Amino acid sequence: MAAGLVGCTSAQPTGPPVSAAMTDVATRSGRWPTGADQLQAAFDQLDRTCLSKAGFHLPAAPKVTLPSPENEAATIDLAARRRRGYGISMAHDSSAAAGNPNAYASSLSAEDRQRFGSAQFGPGMPRTGVALKGKATATVPTAGCVARARTALAGDVHTWAEVSYIPQQFDDQTSRKALTDTGYRAALVRWRACMAQAGYTYASPDAAVARLQLEHERGAKGARFQRLERAVAVSDGECASRTHLPAELLRARRRQVSRLSARDLSTLQSVTQDWESAVTRARRVLAAPAKRGA
Repeated sequence: MAAGLVGCTSAQPTGPPVSAAMTDVATRSGRWPTGADQLQAAFDQLDRTCLSKAGFHLPAAPKVTLPSPENEAATIDLAARRRRGYGISMAHDSSAAAGNPNAYASSLSAEDRQRFGSAQFGPGMPRTGVALKGKATATVPTAGCVARARTALAGDVHTWAEVSYIPQQFDDQTSRKALTDTGYRAALVRWRACMAQAGYTYASPDAAVARLQLEHERGAKGARFQRLERAVAVSDGECASRTHLPAELLRARRRQVSRLSARDLSTLQSVTQDWESAVTRARRVLAAPAKRGA
């Protein structure tokens, strides 16, 4: 009988063991924000150096630090909510930011803009498609300063695309699954009760944003809408802080990583290794100027 039972048992595929680094990458938490900041800073430095050899002096991009998901106060950011609500009714032109290549290119003559484009992306701007998780693909440049900088950090442009986009895919996946997590759902019930006391009946923070966005698209604008948007955003943030909703969601997301399929875990392991290698190279790039000046 025992032999028969063994013979009828279907083996379940198992993936690689889940490391802390894999969980960080899949949820873009833990060490991820620091590594992502370093990668971006190193890329910006390599890109500017490459462009300077072609006669273009792109201003340094302002230092941007990604908030740590573990820092609940920073994640909620009540001060920003009091200023701008969810940002729905506030236009933001990112192309005008200092250090933005598009803003810099717009300041050039037509001839120099063409030369700048060729320097950044290669003559003719050649591109290639990169397969991501599932059926998703990304199209990336294969020449010019952008491709050179990405290759210097990731080894090739395909790997750069994978470490740039696949973690986002895993983050989206674990976030969706986390919505059914018992701990998160209990916190969400407490959040709803808190919001009800403030006079709002939204099912979740995302639902609040979606409802206001829809109202804005249907014509709700002006000072009255802005006051409503800010009031809802602040109440949402205050209730999230009281119920620790962001912390519960992060814990739920991180729990989901070990429940990924064997195939997903193998992909995640490979991407994590490539991401860690790229971050190591980024740190060397950022340390190089200090060494030369020593």
